[in-house]
Amino acid sequence: MTDIIELYAAKRAKEAVQKTAQARNIELAKDLLSEGETIERTVRLSKLSEAEVRELASKLTA
Repeated sequence: MTDIIELYAAKRAKEAVQKTAQARNIELAKDLLSEGETIERTVRLSKLSEAEVRELASKLTA
């Protein structure tokens, strides 16, 4: 039973780290786009998908 609890806790911790990293990448992409960086370079630097970056760019220019 303890193993199951430990696995669950580890899974939750990993999910929290991934969520934090995603939020940080989104903020980085917003900053890069607002500074006039290209979509391609923003994708490369932020590790977001091109679709995600294009969506952010459309929201920033709207």
